[in-house]
Amino acid sequence: MTNKKLLGGALLGALLVTSYVDVAKASASTVIKTKTSDGVTIHGEKYFSTLNDKSPLILLFHQAGSNGRGEYGELIPWLNKSGFRVIAWDQRNGGKRYGSENRTVNILPKGTPNSYCDAYPDLQAALDYTVKKGFADNVMVWGSSYSAALVVQLAAKNNSKVTGVASFSPASGGPMVDCRARHWLGKVKAPMLFMRPESEMARESSVEQKGILIKAGADFKVVENGVHGSSMLVDARTKHDMAQARAGVMKWLKDKS
Repeated sequence: MTNKKLLGGALLGALLVTSYVDVAKASASTVIKTKTSDGVTIHGEKYFSTLNDKSPLILLFHQAGSNGRGEYGELIPWLNKSGFRVIAWDQRNGGKRYGSENRTVNILPKGTPNSYCDAYPDLQAALDYTVKKGFADNVMVWGSSYSAALVVQLAAKNNSKVTGVASFSPASGGPMVDCRARHWLGKVKAPMLFMRPESEMARESSVEQKGILIKAGADFKVVENGVHGSSMLVDARTKHDMAQARAGVMKWLKDKS
């Protein structure tokens, strides 16, 4: 083998190692936990990368059957690289979707109420813990499916602490009747972004919801080739290049942070 080929191979290897290290840094995390007002221990994962304490902070909440690390694993490096610290939380309603365990569900005492609406105290505890620990005085909140509705309630009840709401496929069906986003829209002072995949806009309920959200002053975006929840931003889950959708979200986050 020539010296040129050896050198080329060494350079390629170095680039691959560098890329791996960069991703590893972006994904480095610290496990945290706190208790809710009704005594549930919730778990979170803190991903701050090398960002300083003044960098904006986003609290990430997952969809049904899911968990913070799994659902947002492919989005966290992108958020960190774009200048956002994040904490991904495991709520009491969730599971093993996207390849990770939901540590809150794993130790949930038998008989604990765990409907979608019952999970609201988990979001409130996550926000209270974040501020109490001094991670940030205020945050942006990001929800997926059922938690996409709950983050609206969280913002409405904590206007001084929440500076932005990103909501992906906010659930509004029967199980959400007592905690739908529409119940809280009038009390939210923070800017709000709602996103749905184009495939969900065939539903009459989604069209109705869009009208309510826009009337309330929220930004509403329909995502071509998207799938349900925050996964609409992940190429591997949509089987499409979602760079344009991610760019739109990032522009909104930076404009509002």
